[in-house]
Parts: sequence; structure tokens; C-alpha cells
Amino acid sequence: MLEAAREASRAPNELAAEVMALAAELQVFAASFEEAMAPHREFLATHGAMLPDMTSGALRSLSAMLGYAQRRVARSDATATSLLGGIALRREALRVLEMDEGTREAIARSRIRKASETFGERARARAEALSAAPPVSERLGLPLLAERCGELTALLQMRPLCEAASSSWREAGCAALRERFEAAEAELRTGLPRKIAAGLEKLREKGMAAVALDKAQARLDAGDVKGAAIAYDAAVRGAEGT
Repeated sequence: MLEAAREASRAPNELAAEVMALAAELQVFAASFEEAMAPHREFLATHGAMLPDMTSGALRSLSAMLGYAQRRVARSDATATSLLGGIALRREALRVLEMDEGTREAIARSRIRKASETFGERARARAEALSAAPPVSERLGLPLLAERCGELTALLQMRPLCEAASSSWREAGCAALRERFEAAEAELRTGLPRKIAAGLEKLREKGMAAVALDKAQARLDAGDVKGAAIAYDAAVRGAEGT
């Protein structure tokens, strides 16, 4: 199993190494180009010419490739870890089955208590995270909303788990989440779409190309808030060159 996981990660790791090496070469080239053009900056400025950017686009593409390779490795590692964890749990279950009834009940109570505490901690952390404002872009100061959309969606997916009839050991965590559900639903349905629309309007005012903005607007008009948030964030980053 471990060998299979290593083999699945081999090609993405090799690609990641090649990408990082090429990115380093591009950065060296960019630095040498800047140095070579330094004596000509005044001439270019006098004639209204801009120093050409020879590497930023390529570096962004390489960054995307590196992210893809790293995600592939992470998925392979997560799959192997999950399988190994499942094997360990099955062995533990077989061991518990061999114990007497009193011991089994004590173990069950202990695990339920631990699960309740863990769920409660994560629920409170999720609620606190949603209390914070979304991050904003560095140059334009526009909110970045894709991550926020994901957090709100994940919270609302937990709503059925916290229905009074089924919350049981999750009650401590659910108590922290119930008061957030309605606000989260309202923000996802109306708050985020308004922020996306306002952000797109500001980008149009700054003269950004319509293609990326129209893509986000089309998703927003179709009711695809998540897709619109992702496209909008991409447009903001594109406008800032990041």
C-alpha cells in the first residue's frame, strides 16, 4: 500500500521539482534583465515606453502547475493515510470485541465524550471564523469571497446534523452553530451576491477587460454563487497581477 502511494506521488513530485527549478531560472533571468535595462530606464520613460515584463505570466503559470502537482500528491497521501487508518480502526474494533461488556461500555462512553468535545471545538472554531470579515485584495482593497462562500456552504451542510432530534452527542457544538445558520443562509443568498456585483462594478470602472467580468456576472445571474465567487476572485487577482 505504501509503495503504491509512493508510486502515485512520484510523477507529481518530479513535476513539482522541475517547475520549481524553472521558476528559479526565470527569477534569475528577470533579475539580470532588470539589471541590463537599468541604464535605459530614463530613455524609455522619455519616450513613453514601459519596461516589458518578460516573466510574470510564465511565473503565474508555473505557480498554477506547482499547485496542481502538490494537490495530486496531497490526494495520494490522504488516500493512503485513510486506508491505513481504517485498518488500524478495524484491528482496534476486533480487540474491543474480545473484552467484557462492562469494559466495552466504558470505552464507548469515553469515545462518545471525546467525539463530542472534538466536534464542539471545531464547531466553535468555525463559528468564530465566520465572525471575521473576508480578506481583501492588497492593491484594490476588494473583498475576496470564494473562501467565504465555501465556509458558509460547509456550515449550512451541517444544519441537518444539528436538528434537535438527531444532535445527541453533537449538542455542545450544535448549540454554537444554530444561531449562525439563518445569518449564514442570508449571507450566501443575498449578501455575497451583492458584494460580488459591487466588486465587479468597481473592476469595470477601473477598465478591466470585460471577458473575465462577464464570466463572473454570468454565473451570478445563473444563481451559481460559488462559481461567481471563484470567477470574481480570479478577476480581482488578475487585475492586481497576482
